[in-house]
Amino acid sequence: MKRAIAIYAIIACIGISLCGCSWSKASITEGSFDVYAPAPYTGATFSMDEKSDIKRASVQVRKNDKETLKLHKLTNKEADTGGGGYRLEKSDANIAYRLLRFPVTGAFDYFSKNQISMWGLGLGLDPYPFIRASAGFNSRFIEAGIAAYLNLSVSHFSGKGKWISLQETLAGDMDDYGYLDCEDCHEFKFHGGFGGFINVFPIKPLALSYAPFFYRPWWDDEIQNREISFQFPYIISQYFGVSYLIARHVQVSAGASVYVGDAFAGRYWFFDSGIGFVF
Repeated sequence: MKRAIAIYAIIACIGISLCGCSWSKASITEGSFDVYAPAPYTGATFSMDEKSDIKRASVQVRKNDKETLKLHKLTNKEADTGGGGYRLEKSDANIAYRLLRFPVTGAFDYFSKNQISMWGLGLGLDPYPFIRASAGFNSRFIEAGIAAYLNLSVSHFSGKGKWISLQETLAGDMDDYGYLDCEDCHEFKFHGGFGGFINVFPIKPLALSYAPFFYRPWWDDEIQNREISFQFPYIISQYFGVSYLIARHVQVSAGASVYVGDAFAGRYWFFDSGIGFVF
């Protein structure tokens, strides 16, 4: 038995050594990538009673926008396989985001408040599944907190460029290259980020809200299992809105979101509205 285990261990070590290390990098000269913009999140958005918890089922309605955001200041970095092998030259990356806002999104949130501190958990569809969490405080006249968001979606993209790869083995280095020419490809990608919210209650059922959010699509910076030579730019959204709680159970909201980023040529405004049932 011990001899068999030793033999298997030797075979495994030889296999790992023969496989060695490998990597592949891609230079994208032009392309466009789907980016799903999450719906605004503003916490509970009303003054909760002390030592209480509430649940909220909500639907947000917005225009089915598909805005193309041209990006700038993006550059493909140099890369080579070494030893006189294949090389990626430094070049401009002519990339655009296709900002997608699904017309109807749904969410279920749970909030729990102690004396003043509050935390919340939520999940929903936008249009793919997401989860979110928040923590902060909730008082008679103000609510504020921080939030985190994670979404998994099928993201479509198109792009042109070149890739190189290297595999190191005991027999020597094996390098390769090829061209990327994709008209309509898709991959499962994580999107996510973090932000905050501030709600002011001039009267108890009325809330004036501000919610900034920082997120970065395509977290892994990879296309078809190849590391790209630039980082996908972040996006900052800022929501300004108002909501009203009717009869302690029906919550209606409306506002506007602006999207900005270091690689954006301008600012992009969109209208948001929603209705929720609190119980």
